[in-house]
Amino acid sequence: MSRKTLLRAAALSLALSLGSASAPAQASKCEASTIFNPLTKVRWTCIFPITIGGVRVGSFDSLSKELDAQSASKPLCACRKGATFWFGVKVSFWSPNRMIDVVTEPGCMMALGADLLPTGGKLQGSQSGIADGTNSQKMFAQMHYYISPVWKMLDMFTDLPCIEDNGFDVAMITEVLPTWQSGTLGAIIQPEGILFGNPAAGLACMADSAAAAAGKVLDPLFWCMGSWGATYPIAGDIHFGDSVEAWAGLAARGTYLMGRLGALTISSADGCSFKAQPIWTKSRYKLQIMEPVKGGKCVNIGRPGALWSSGKHAPGKDNAQFMSFEKVICCAGVSTP
Repeated sequence: MSRKTLLRAAALSLALSLGSASAPAQASKCEASTIFNPLTKVRWTCIFPITIGGVRVGSFDSLSKELDAQSASKPLCACRKGATFWFGVKVSFWSPNRMIDVVTEPGCMMALGADLLPTGGKLQGSQSGIADGTNSQKMFAQMHYYISPVWKMLDMFTDLPCIEDNGFDVAMITEVLPTWQSGTLGAIIQPEGILFGNPAAGLACMADSAAAAAGKVLDPLFWCMGSWGATYPIAGDIHFGDSVEAWAGLAARGTYLMGRLGALTISSADGCSFKAQPIWTKSRYKLQIMEPVKGGKCVNIGRPGALWSSGKHAPGKDNAQFMSFEKVICCAGVSTP
């Protein structure tokens, strides 16, 4: 997204918020004084395990091993691109390459240290209880999705052919998406949401939730996010019992949204190329919370908050930031004439 496009998007969202006279203005809680620093915010142990030639290296626990199911198992690889051939060793690792804000203060660009919309209007986030006899609540928040290839930003591992060479950019701000503000409108644009958003499809998510608690990910159940809810409707509303889980659920839903918009790619299993991913492969992603409290480890999609979210919601801090780690499989070798 170019700077001009971003400015236009910000102007549009500003107009929407200022035009919402019925919504009471609230003072922004956005902490716009700090800019993302990968050296201090990224949990570097999340890049492990690294697999080189079928051998895992680095320190990792049982959860990391479970999440590493799609590592490069075969030691050698061969690729062809046009008239160029290359042979090499298959390498796989977790790459921190996307950042996601989940904010109740619209326009709060946490990675940029900027607050674009001090007055939220109808784009303002919210939390409310549900009168159904349970302790569940409903949250609404905006999502910002950043292209942030940390290896490129730090000028590291640039000799690997599969390291993303794009610069830092803002790929999506949901303040300009009407479908994010309304699940009903989203169902019109994404009609499959009616199929996967019904109670019958929700029953299948019970198995996904149990698997997520054990550190496993069921890729065929792409509409499920374990204990975090469901991908549909693709909107900013989510039910929750744990606010940190809700943040993670909206961050994961944002990743799924990018796939449905055609902006998500993953490395192929042979390590030779990247391919479009309109439907995500959940096992290729894990999240680390960076704000308001830095997480001690990465978690798989849908992992119950009881196992990791304790102490992650600082009092008065209702905006969250995540780093998304993607499993990259790469054929690192030498081309032949």
